[in-house]
Amino acid sequence: MNRSSNCFGTVCLRAAGCARTTRPSSRVVTKGNAHHVSLVGWRRVHDGSITSFRGRSDLSKAAGRSAAARCDSANRCNISSRYLGSNSTSEPPPPSARPKKVTTLTIRAKKRRNQKITMVTAYDYPSAVHVDRAGIDILLVGDSCAMVELGYETTQPMTLEQMLHHCRAAKRGAPDRPLLVGDMPFGTYEFMDSDVALRNAYRLVKEGGMDAVKFEGGSASRARAVRHVVEGGVAVMGHVGLLPQSISVVGGFRAQGRTAERAGQILEEALRLQDAGAFAVVLECIPSNVANIITDRLEIPTIGIGAGPHTSGQVLVFHDLLGMLSHPHHEEFVPKFCKKYASVGLAINEGLDSFRQDVEGGVFPGDGYSPYKMSAEETLRFEKMLEGSLSGDMRKSESPQGEEIDDLSLYGNKR
Repeated sequence: MNRSSNCFGTVCLRAAGCARTTRPSSRVVTKGNAHHVSLVGWRRVHDGSITSFRGRSDLSKAAGRSAAARCDSANRCNISSRYLGSNSTSEPPPPSARPKKVTTLTIRAKKRRNQKITMVTAYDYPSAVHVDRAGIDILLVGDSCAMVELGYETTQPMTLEQMLHHCRAAKRGAPDRPLLVGDMPFGTYEFMDSDVALRNAYRLVKEGGMDAVKFEGGSASRARAVRHVVEGGVAVMGHVGLLPQSISVVGGFRAQGRTAERAGQILEEALRLQDAGAFAVVLECIPSNVANIITDRLEIPTIGIGAGPHTSGQVLVFHDLLGMLSHPHHEEFVPKFCKKYASVGLAINEGLDSFRQDVEGGVFPGDGYSPYKMSAEETLRFEKMLEGSLSGDMRKSESPQGEEIDDLSLYGNKR
């Protein structure tokens, strides 16, 4: 049979929004110039345009509901109807499925193509959901969680168990698309025995659900640990410039690389991390011209934070860029390099203040937010119980307790 003119055995059912091409049990029979398609039990997966076909359906009949199966010279079958969308014979768009996963190869390819990389630091499920929906390339679960969410003065108190807790939450919020990177917290990778770093990196991947881990520092010993972890099968992102975990050594959160000597050291550290197998390097709080030179010298991407516009990409903390701690009467500390793209804290403060006023004034909840009702019959029985009209224990009831089996949707769950 000439497949360029007729398709037998299978029919390509493709349409915009369909998750995949499904091959049902079907036949295409040629009758004159029309193709009649018999479909048995085919079900559309995503948008519900087709729920099912039972038995045999002649889709060429009934104008407005019919579909004509036509095969062009390129051996493509297009079924056009109000079920399957456009009647164009051109190649349909690719099936919409899960968004393509961002990987370390994706990140390196973006540098080669001169495409900017986006990274946001977030620490929990709802933040990760927003980061994912915004199409951010990399989600970093940072040890800065110690300061931003746990209220510590530095990142040093963050433990591996705490990091795992937050990594798991972020993974649940963004399970499929962004590249997930977890910070190795202070005291989990600095040992001369590189196996310690490898064991802890494995935990972030296996238990925390991370795709990669991040190390601070670019010394020779740190590079050895990076190499050992990479050879062990875990992708590593480096971090040079300001090293928040080492503030007791550098004397606080201070910009780095402002002298020629220190700038040269940072460049050397970045190159060392690249040679050790790191797939990218964060450049924090260094002059723009220094970051530009490092980015040009490295083959791997650089992610800047307070490092100017010439890096391969940029990262900011979720709470900082959204102004989560904004307040009408004062502003919590926000780094000089952070641009606020929203003032979410103001809306939060307004909402909480309105809630307090409504409760104190007796406005909330009111009847509109008191949805659970007792039937008139049960109300009467309850009143008689209270009056002592019914004998026996008030805890006993002869009627089914329907309220105990109601399947409720509470606290934002998905039921």
